[in-house]
Amino acid sequence: MSIDDEDKALFRNAVSGIRPLKRGGDQHRSLKPSRPSQIGQAQTVSDPSDPGEELTIGDVLRYLRPGHDLRLLRKLQQGKFPPQATLDLHGCSRSEAKPLLDAFLTDCLQDGLRNLLIIHGKGWRSEGFRPVLKTALNQWLPHYPCVLAFCSAATRHGGNGAVYVLLD
Repeated sequence: MSIDDEDKALFRNAVSGIRPLKRGGDQHRSLKPSRPSQIGQAQTVSDPSDPGEELTIGDVLRYLRPGHDLRLLRKLQQGKFPPQATLDLHGCSRSEAKPLLDAFLTDCLQDGLRNLLIIHGKGWRSEGFRPVLKTALNQWLPHYPCVLAFCSAATRHGGNGAVYVLLD
């Protein structure tokens, strides 16, 4: 099987800046930060009181920063970029989740991690079965300059109750 030059260029672009992991320990980190870290002004995304468009439990999230190849998003949706770190926001309120997300993204950027999984839950326990955190993440993530793409996770990683995030 031959790989064309366009696919090779797409792959090189997707993995640029990735450094090899050290051998030995667990290569995947599961994080639930207990404190918000300081994040630069360009990275901070405010949380407006208006939640924007309300999503439903079954809605699928899909986002790709303009100017990038759609094939990158398709590969992310297929789970072809295994998560290097996980943030579990399940059970958090919107106001609790925002500083945890800021700290998580900052820590991942500092550690050179690009492929993330954020668990937001499906919304079964919220009032009116509304996926509050899913809606919030869909609103917040596109505004972070470091977020290249995100989409609902594959079933093995939580399906519509989680989102894959690819950092630039």
